Amino acid sequence: MREDCERTRELLSRWVDGHLSVSDAEAIRLHLGGCAACDRERRQLEKLEFSLKSVLVSDVPRIDFEPFWAGVRERITKKPSRREAIMEWARSTFTPPALAWTVPAVIVVLLGVLSMDSFWRLGWQRNNFAAVESIDAHGRNVALLREDETKTTVIWLYQNQEGEDESSGENAETNPSF
Repeated sequence: MREDCERTRELLSRWVDGHLSVSDAEAIRLHLGGCAACDRERRQLEKLEFSLKSVLVSDVPRIDFEPFWAGVRERITKKPSRREAIMEWARSTFTPPALAWTVPAVIVVLLGVLSMDSFWRLGWQRNNFAAVESIDAHGRNVALLREDETKTTVIWLYQNQEGEDESSGENAETNPSF
């Protein structure tokens, strides 16, 4: 019986309002006929509903809703001040989900700024290296110049000054002549 009482109490307000299916309404009506505690709760609910309806029906014509609707219209049409707009933007922007995107975005912006050449012309110095490498690969002499600032690579192919035969077993000079 206890399960029936719990189910009846859950559905009682919908039953009083007439918002139950025919089969559920009939089950509630039968239970209320045999359970004094649930029937007492039904009477209290009907009494409360009657009191609310009588107050609302009798007082509604006397209530002046015009100030209420005027206030609603004013709030809809009112433009927020600059300060209010900024505060609303900050409130919506600096929420935890929005901040989760802030850190990666700041990192990307910083990397972009630091990679710009104009940033370094503002007085910040970065290392500018130029390197010359000489390669002697089985008699083929090559020199490479790599310069970081302009991202330039120059490749020199040169002959040995002494005119040594490349096929001979003699060691060729590995330093380029510029």
